[in-house]
Amino acid sequence: MGTPGWIPPTETERRLCEAGARGDWEGQVAAVAGEDLYLAVPQQGQDPLPVYEDPAGGGTCIPVTTRGMLPPWHPQQLFDRVTVEELAQDWPNDRWKLAVNPGTPCAAYLPATAAHRGTWTRVRAQYGVRPGGLLTTHLGGPLHGPLAQGLACGAPVAVHHSVPWNELGTAFLDYAADAQLLHEQWSVTDPASWQQRLGQLLDAGFVPAEAEAALRARAGGEDAESGGVPELVGKYEERFRADGVLPADGQVRSLVALDYAHAVALVRWGLGARYCAPPEAEQAVLRAGELARAAYGSWQEFSAGYALGRALAFDNGWFGTAYQEAVHLHRVLGQDPASPWANLPFA
Repeated sequence: MGTPGWIPPTETERRLCEAGARGDWEGQVAAVAGEDLYLAVPQQGQDPLPVYEDPAGGGTCIPVTTRGMLPPWHPQQLFDRVTVEELAQDWPNDRWKLAVNPGTPCAAYLPATAAHRGTWTRVRAQYGVRPGGLLTTHLGGPLHGPLAQGLACGAPVAVHHSVPWNELGTAFLDYAADAQLLHEQWSVTDPASWQQRLGQLLDAGFVPAEAEAALRARAGGEDAESGGVPELVGKYEERFRADGVLPADGQVRSLVALDYAHAVALVRWGLGARYCAPPEAEQAVLRAGELARAAYGSWQEFSAGYALGRALAFDNGWFGTAYQEAVHLHRVLGQDPASPWANLPFA
């Protein structure tokens, strides 16, 4: 039984709906066991837990939201990630229920006695932590047009974190994690520093200038003043051909895909940390898409540029984990039929 015309935004909500239609309580737990759930961050003066009475749930409930059912971005409505295991460990009252997506077509009201919480923990152990490297699409997000194309430029970072590639809203990871990531990796602590970093990324200010100049010169049929592409670039290109990142005679045109992908991610982290608002974010994503199309002729070229930029930044000739991750991202986005790179035109 479902709601006519309503489409679950991700696989998690689809599984919840199907389990609910079967009357399968443990199936509902399984649908969310390996996923992050979102608990509202209390505002000043509010109780730490948003406990409420729910007639549909039959009593006192603590509400959480699945990723696909997060509400639209609001400057003061914040969320933290939590797992069923963490909820089981700290649950305050055996008579209360866990309300997953209450009031929606994929609502689930889970009993939370000690025995039930034992099931939460057991099923969580069975499904484990959600791995990185997964392609996810939010069916309620942009799927066509320039904004979707811009967001698709950030898809490698989204796949790396296993979050939907086409979201532009409430959270990338969650409020605290987005702010922490910006601080630790980008030295961004406020809207001004966020804007500064965004400008640098859109200007491709972080790519190695010498290698970038050599690649562009070669792509234009010119000899680089430095004497050609760096030896390490040539080694990566040779390996890329063997691993399918480049065709047999392919070469990388430019490294700027790495900065443009990070620019889209920075926008999404900035939204999550409340350093920017949706209108500004959309314009930045559109700009990243425009710049990417000016630099490359296809998603494959963009992907090779991103892979080489990532390898030079994080692998440094080792052909280790960072290299394998770059190849994995290329394969997922280049070969999965559900990939935006398979369904969106580049130009």
